[in-house]
Amino acid sequence: MTEDGAFLPLAGIRVIDLTRLLAGPYATMTLAELGADVIKVEQPGIGDETRHWGPPFVHGASAYFHAINRGKRSIALDLTDAADRAVALRLVESADVLVESFRPGVAERLGIGPDAMRERFPRLVYASISGFSPNGPLAAEPGTAVTVEAESGLMHVTGYEGADPVRSGVAMVDIATGMSMINGVLAALLERTRTGVGRRLEFSLFATALSSLGTVIAATSAGGPPSKPWGSSHPSIVPYRAFAAADGSVVLGATNDAMFARLVSALDLGEPLGADRWAGNQARVEGRDELEAVLASRVRVLTLDEVVTRLKAARVLVARVRSPEEAAAGEQAAALGLIEHDDGVSIARSALGTNGTAHLPRAPQLDADGAALRAEVGE
Repeated sequence: MTEDGAFLPLAGIRVIDLTRLLAGPYATMTLAELGADVIKVEQPGIGDETRHWGPPFVHGASAYFHAINRGKRSIALDLTDAADRAVALRLVESADVLVESFRPGVAERLGIGPDAMRERFPRLVYASISGFSPNGPLAAEPGTAVTVEAESGLMHVTGYEGADPVRSGVAMVDIATGMSMINGVLAALLERTRTGVGRRLEFSLFATALSSLGTVIAATSAGGPPSKPWGSSHPSIVPYRAFAAADGSVVLGATNDAMFARLVSALDLGEPLGADRWAGNQARVEGRDELEAVLASRVRVLTLDEVVTRLKAARVLVARVRSPEEAAAGEQAAALGLIEHDDGVSIARSALGTNGTAHLPRAPQLDADGAALRAEVGE
């Protein structure tokens, strides 16, 4: 912690960021929030392609790029060029962590693969992010969020039964993979304090997606019904889903029998749902369609304020279904300091930002720090 109280445990740690798109850049931006000096190495003239993923554009790059690349320094290097590659190697020599997201085999062909780098720089923590990992029959396949959600089974359980498969509303597999990488890098840096030696780390979107389905896989393997999409419902808890109120949508749920009894009372549903047959969760799961139809009819004639007020007073799970814009502008986000406003774009800090990490400057322009970084390594 610094003298002003900021939580910057990675101050003095340098990270070479050879990633693009979302998972890697999100992870390295979070490391920058923790105090690391992150150097983003980009292709000359083009940069990370997410710079061009717009509109909208602000400060010469897409809003998407700004959301996940704040607090970094940018240098443009052509790693197929011997002179530029020499600059990159001098930067790696000065670093503690290297993160890359090349297709399998590319880093090795460029002479910056994990074996070569760790032999030359034994203290280096070398972390790779890929779609399906360098191993297995899918290793060479393009690994984007949508293809990984399809191959892993995540898309199969998302959406509504009988409708077209849908991907997650945001690329949560990328974000979760980035968070896994952060955990691994921090653990490897801690290990290095004891051993003096870095570590090779591998992360894939596929591994993240499949591991996130652990409860589904366990349930079906233990004799449960085959997996399927449940919409906003839960396969093992009823009620636990979104319902349409008179002026919007609301999520409500009862995770135990006592809460369900309070829900029934709060919504004046004693006659249709107060019978002993609904007292246990198993019976409610088995009678899901009938029970949820009664709830839907009741909630439909109430306003959001009425539903929320009644159920909160009864200590029943309830929440309005808000848009991201509403949530970002809301009192809870403000209380946590999660949203920063930077001259035309609102930026959501990482969840670590609630712990007093650094407030990061805007994402860099392509090669904004190229001259300074070349000078640092004697170029």
